[in-house]
Amino acid sequence: MSSSTDKRKSTTETSNFLSGKLSQVDIQRIERELKDLWRAIDQAKPEAKGADNAPVRVTEGKDADRDETTTKPANVMRACTANIVLFSEDADAEVQASAILDEVAIRHPSRAILAISRRAAEQRLEAWVSARCHIADSKSLKQICSEQITVRYDGEGTKELASVVSPLVINDLPVILWWRANRLDRGYLEPFSRFVDMLIVDSVRAADSKSFIKEMFSIATSASQRPLFDLNWGRLIPWRRAIADAFSDAAPPMSLPSLPGISKVSIAYAHADSGEEAAIPAQPLLLLSWLASRLGWHRDSATFAGGKFVAAFTSGKNTINASIEPFASDKLSEGAVCSVIIEAETPCNGKVISERMIAEQRPGSPCIYVLSDSECHKGEPGDGVGTGAESLIELTEARLIDFAMESLPDDAVFRQTLECTVKLLDAAK
Repeated sequence: MSSSTDKRKSTTETSNFLSGKLSQVDIQRIERELKDLWRAIDQAKPEAKGADNAPVRVTEGKDADRDETTTKPANVMRACTANIVLFSEDADAEVQASAILDEVAIRHPSRAILAISRRAAEQRLEAWVSARCHIADSKSLKQICSEQITVRYDGEGTKELASVVSPLVINDLPVILWWRANRLDRGYLEPFSRFVDMLIVDSVRAADSKSFIKEMFSIATSASQRPLFDLNWGRLIPWRRAIADAFSDAAPPMSLPSLPGISKVSIAYAHADSGEEAAIPAQPLLLLSWLASRLGWHRDSATFAGGKFVAAFTSGKNTINASIEPFASDKLSEGAVCSVIIEAETPCNGKVISERMIAEQRPGSPCIYVLSDSECHKGEPGDGVGTGAESLIELTEARLIDFAMESLPDDAVFRQTLECTVKLLDAAK
């Protein structure tokens, strides 16, 4: 029979577990420790409730004078819809990555496995467990709880880390690998790829955009056909929507007849003026390649120098000149698209006129604004200036993960965009 001291210890452990505090466990007993913790919670005496339906902490016997209890929170319900394995090499992964997983758990209760890799000469493996609980119903105070396992590996490579993570995934539930690292190394990725159903990456974190994009394309077109989602591609959704809407026949700034007449595309991206030459980031490259692949442009030439990327495309007899260049800004995220200017020669009322569409992200304002100085639309509502705005406010990492998990995208447009981007990069050698 357990003593009151054992009972109090068990209660403390389960309270810490449910509160989200990390509890270190033996690497060989992770699954057993989780089962024991949940069993202790299930077998604990439920909390009483007061007249206002609020939980009342109950104490018994000699423990009544102590800050200990033999009760469990009322209405705790476990839930699990998927396995999320987050791989990170960041020094602050235990804090930053855990906070994002906690936010994701609100909409997608899952078994979250935070796999941390740290390069070291001496191998070492450590593990912790915690619960992620959120109030689902303010009236009943029902809590939906899932669990997080943190495994940290000090050493070389990821084979040992993956061998610990693999048996921890729950069978019959999808396994999503979120590769939250600044390099997409096939040798590091391979030990995990054997047991995952979907891969999520983020090219905004890329230390080398060129190699990262090429590796994404290789994965996206591999025989496994495993779904691949780039959070950076998701961040371009408002930009792609804004550009597409700008050419709608429903309203200015431009219209469908303007598309064949596009002659120039200029994309600016945010770059802190540090005195160093900017390396071309992934986001503007993906946006330009999306536009070129959707409109069927053929690459003619490409160069990169002084932080500026210049390319020429052909479409029928037309030539389209495109440029991507840095814009000094410490208000916008490094490498993020901050403006797009599209110029076109458009037939209008029996003549050809020049049109220009401007889409821009303004510092401190979470929207993309679309403007036009089109001569063709003067005299129409808006005094010749079409305006619109696409919200950026929801595109956090957690919200983009929600989108990926809800849609499980198999995106042919993304693969075609990657193919176009790789060809541009190869041409700019």
